[in-house]
Amino acid sequence: MDLPTLQQEIIQEEGGVILEPYQDHLGYWTIGAGHLVRDHEKDELMNPISYQRGIELFLKDFNVAIDDAESFTDGMILDDNAHECIIHMVFQLGLPRLNKFVKFKKCLSENNISGAMEEMKDSLWYRQTTNRANRIIKKMEKSLNPNA
Repeated sequence: MDLPTLQQEIIQEEGGVILEPYQDHLGYWTIGAGHLVRDHEKDELMNPISYQRGIELFLKDFNVAIDDAESFTDGMILDDNAHECIIHMVFQLGLPRLNKFVKFKKCLSENNISGAMEEMKDSLWYRQTTNRANRIIKKMEKSLNPNA
């Protein structure tokens, strides 16, 4: 798995490392590279941060996403590309929301990548973040024929 490239892809998806708090498209306060500002962090993160702090927050969130993706795919036999897609999704959604993709998870567990892609499209996530979802779905297509 090419984690440094995946990190760069996610940072790019998040619009870079943004040093001032902003509200995302759903109204959630966010800072850095897509870091959700939680209530206990508001004293620090509702103010501008340094680039270094933004990277620290990203790396912490990225490592949580890797662990959560491993949990989500436990027992599944998936290629690195599909795993990267799951990491990307769990970074954006969090594991609790991704766990609501029951049919998607079932398709993955059966190595039904095509079905998993259809389930990705048939979701609120897809409707809310269509461009990002389409990029991840396009990446998932590589898992249909990993030897191509």
